[in-house]
Amino acid sequence: MFTLVNENSKYFRVKRGQTAKEVEAALCLPVPCGVYAGEIISADAEYKVHSAKPFENLKTIAELYNVAEAELIKINGEKPVYPTRRIYVPK
Repeated sequence: MFTLVNENSKYFRVKRGQTAKEVEAALCLPVPCGVYAGEIISADAEYKVHSAKPFENLKTIAELYNVAEAELIKINGEKPVYPTRRIYVPK
């Protein structure tokens, strides 16, 4: 992955062969599953990564960080929460 403008750029271009999981790890922000080579991703929002613990769900995580559950669903999708799942929470 490389920046389009410079080191401080908020836009990134996906390289050929990179998966959504690799892009998420590099940028520390949620990326849709269907990323493709050449796609430009904006990293204008900042997120904190929460590693889910047993018996946590989006509602309890939202209460922990004082954000709306609907916002967490919008950012992370409606996938089930399981232990060690990375949940992105707005800073």
